[in-house]
Amino acid sequence: MSSFMKDVVAEVLQRNRTPAPAGPATPVASAVSCTADSKKNCTHTCSTPGNCPKPELALPLKRINYQKEQAARRLASIAAEAAAAIGNVQQRPPGGASLASAAGTAGPSLPAADSTFPPVNEPQGQGRQFAEQYLSPLLQRTLARPDQQNNSSPGSAPARSFVPEEAQDPREPVRLPAADMEVWLFPLIRDDLRPLLGSPGQNYSAAGVISAPSCHPGQLFAAEELLPQDSGLEADINWSADGGSFELKLFGLDHQLVADKLKQLTARMQDGANSAVRVWISREPGRLLRRYFSGGPQEAIAVVAGSSRWNSIGSAEQWLQRNPGSGLRLRLERGYCILSGTAEQISASAPGLTNLSAPSR
Repeated sequence: MSSFMKDVVAEVLQRNRTPAPAGPATPVASAVSCTADSKKNCTHTCSTPGNCPKPELALPLKRINYQKEQAARRLASIAAEAAAAIGNVQQRPPGGASLASAAGTAGPSLPAADSTFPPVNEPQGQGRQFAEQYLSPLLQRTLARPDQQNNSSPGSAPARSFVPEEAQDPREPVRLPAADMEVWLFPLIRDDLRPLLGSPGQNYSAAGVISAPSCHPGQLFAAEELLPQDSGLEADINWSADGGSFELKLFGLDHQLVADKLKQLTARMQDGANSAVRVWISREPGRLLRRYFSGGPQEAIAVVAGSSRWNSIGSAEQWLQRNPGSGLRLRLERGYCILSGTAEQISASAPGLTNLSAPSR
């Protein structure tokens, strides 16, 4: 059986090797004109494939998106025109002359900014015309206008435009800042206000008032130091050694001078307000201090005021016990103590007395 199969296979192979019978003569295309991908000259296959020239490599096919190119050109031209317009407006010399006119013949002339593009400070309507002329409708819709923007949260009321407050009338009364007291400035004294200010207000046009719920010696020391007789100001002081409220009225012709003096008095009266013991010293008391503290013409005084009557007495007596050679005399008022002596004695004792009001006590 196997030999039979071998014979059949050999016969089939022999038939395939037998050349085909010669047919009618047909022109054979030359190997040179025959190409591997040409079927016009080679009806079945190339006569001599080994001699057929290789086809040249074809470039990859590129399809141009004309819509994208047109959009890119349009946006590029819009951006260039807008940049040129902004540059011309910003670089325009003062007086409205165009950049080309200011430069003369130094370079190529540019279109005048006034005749082509609207200036920055022109009305909003001309800016809108500029946008409609140089921007496409689609780009105008996508750009948000400043006057239409609303950054508030949804549901909230629209933001109100800022309206500056009206300037205060310089003739209106003004309350000045101060702790534990009221300070008022009256730049102009009206006729209805003069009777309330008392008789000194009849000759002046401006006034100021300092009012405190209680009296203390520092108020008198501040008034005598800061209100000299030749200052152009007149003061009316209501002060009592028995306590009660304190009131100082200040009058003058210049309301700014009155205001400055009120601020100085307030600051001096509040010095050491947080100390448990406060000390005031005068080597040459004036008429105001002698009036309330009964000092002689040649007598210097020092006032020691504590947080209470016995705190004042204890602090002053303690200092006298520690300084027996001071030569100062002690007398008591309702809430404070008065140490009196010569100007030399008070000057020598001043450093030690000042230490009584130190924060460490």
